[in-house]
Amino acid sequence: MVFLAGCGGGHAPPQVLAGRGYSFSAPADWTVSRSARSVQAAHGLDVVSVVRFPLLRAYRPALWPKVVPEIDRSAATVAADQHGAVSTRATVTIGGEQARRYDVTYAKGGKNLVERLGFVLRAKTEYELLCRFERGKSTAACDGLFRSFRLTARS
Repeated sequence: MVFLAGCGGGHAPPQVLAGRGYSFSAPADWTVSRSARSVQAAHGLDVVSVVRFPLLRAYRPALWPKVVPEIDRSAATVAADQHGAVSTRATVTIGGEQARRYDVTYAKGGKNLVERLGFVLRAKTEYELLCRFERGKSTAACDGLFRSFRLTARS
């Protein structure tokens, strides 16, 4: 039985994807696309991505109480655009930084979907993490995105 436990059922290690100033992991067999501001991996409806946005002013941790309402409004706008709702919101740590995380639930094409968003701020850059999955299905790729996200350089 010990021999069987180590055989089969293995999965390829995740691919490490990098963008300007960050990296994250995605499932090995997902299709990767890149733009000047983003890196995305997708498989069917499932997506993991990171997009960089410039900030008008440099962010400092002391500004956190003032920026949270702005980030909350951004998540609400995403939910409205999807004709959905923000079902969870929380302050969390992502990549060693204080961040906001949201679950936006909505229906599209007869499927109940969840978009999990994370907003990480550093200096003059906002990193928006996004993953999409079908509600009730595996969140492994999404969990991997949020667990593996790292800032690799100062913005």
